[in-house]
Amino acid sequence: MRSLFIAIAFAGICSCAGAPYFDLRHPVYMVTEQSFWSGCEKDPAGSRVCRASRLKKVGDGANQWFKSFNKATRPKVVVVSSQEKLPSNLVNEVIHLSIKTGFCSKGSAACYAYGWDSSFSGPEIVFESPPLIRPDLVAHELGHALGLDHIPDADSVMFFQPSNAVMPSDIKAMCKLHKECRLLKLK
Repeated sequence: MRSLFIAIAFAGICSCAGAPYFDLRHPVYMVTEQSFWSGCEKDPAGSRVCRASRLKKVGDGANQWFKSFNKATRPKVVVVSSQEKLPSNLVNEVIHLSIKTGFCSKGSAACYAYGWDSSFSGPEIVFESPPLIRPDLVAHELGHALGLDHIPDADSVMFFQPSNAVMPSDIKAMCKLHKECRLLKLK
């Protein structure tokens, strides 16, 4: 009976059953899979410019979640190009970034996967195609990784059809799940 109560209490920590819990006092790392760079080799601006553009969009989307925190205690998102570039003392699970056409449900531009694909069981943000790597989609899918579900508020980044930036209501919902927000202090 005691283990049932513990399981129920643990399930209440995150609204996404089976999803990882991130301690926002430690960096959240994202690793780009090889597929994330698909098409960059043919980009007229050059591969380096293409890669920089994609990294900027990921950074812009991820930073929407944390720009409301004081600079000194702000949670950090770090994007690296390979597993080998990760530090050995990781606290949080690593989120992988990839492009897999046809992987997400029909009509979806991107999705958050955690254990959906038998070839990979970690948290993953998947884009359907390179043009769909956009800050609003990154913010929406990172919201899922942080434990948030869709909500019926059209102003929220967690609305079913993402097209907005992270709103104060989104931060509040995230902080309900991540109690360390109290230690990190909002502006």
